[in-house]
Amino acid sequence: MAASTDTNNRSLLRTARGKLALTAGPSTIWLGLLLLAPLTFMVTVSFMNINEAYNIVWQPSLDNYGQLTGPGLPWESSFWNTAFMESLLLSYVIAIVTTVMCFSLAFPLAYLLARKGGRVFKIVIFLVLLPFFTMYLVRAYSWLLMFGPNGVLNATLLKLGMISEPLAVFNFGVPAIIVGLTHAYFPYMLLSLYASLDGIDFSLVEAARDLGASRPAVLKDVILPLALPGIISGSLFVFVPSLGAFITPRFLGQGKVLMIGQLIEERINSLYAIGYGSAGSMFIVLTIVVAFALAFRYVDVDELGGV
Repeated sequence: MAASTDTNNRSLLRTARGKLALTAGPSTIWLGLLLLAPLTFMVTVSFMNINEAYNIVWQPSLDNYGQLTGPGLPWESSFWNTAFMESLLLSYVIAIVTTVMCFSLAFPLAYLLARKGGRVFKIVIFLVLLPFFTMYLVRAYSWLLMFGPNGVLNATLLKLGMISEPLAVFNFGVPAIIVGLTHAYFPYMLLSLYASLDGIDFSLVEAARDLGASRPAVLKDVILPLALPGIISGSLFVFVPSLGAFITPRFLGQGKVLMIGQLIEERINSLYAIGYGSAGSMFIVLTIVVAFALAFRYVDVDELGGV
């Protein structure tokens, strides 16, 4: 029996289709079960209603999307004044600012690591990744202690006599959320940029300088174009999870900020509005699809790893 099975496997491996089936088949099945099936269910439910018994009514309609966007059209103010659209726009702003912050902080450090390498690289990477040996929840809670009128930041400045009353910028809200998300996703940006910058031939930089190019010109015309794959991949790794962030806004928002993930969670938990939640999630999915489409327009898939 075992011999016949081995013979069948060998004959299967002789064909191109057989090799593809044996190598890609298991992963394709898991991809379908764990990703495509839930996504298909979510898309379907977004067009269905929930009755008073909390059962799905299998009759397609656009009611859920109407609740999200209101009765108006995109060029009318009523379209943007719904709770969902306000939360979505705020989430976009927070995700974009977080991405810019991560890039601004990570790029100089990644460039330094690419030029130095060796022991400097190991020490810096260890220090950057050290906080991530703890749970994400613990790290979010540590930032909770830092912010607020009586938090560590305001208390320290008051004790040093640098301020006479707590600063509003250190209160809970959007600034606190951006700081927490920047801290959470900074390593993804740093490692993506380093992988891209480490592959640059820095003799090109020296040649540009020898030909009279200024440092800003070298950065704009040489370094940034060559590091573009890492910039795009790092931005995706930061923007996508920041857009749907849930734990950090809940801790550091303290009820003052309602991002899209929180809104969907509250509607589902309080009203079991899975149709509303599915329709809202579709906006996030479409945003991710558009982001990846734009990324693939400028770089190839194999370049997103920074190689």
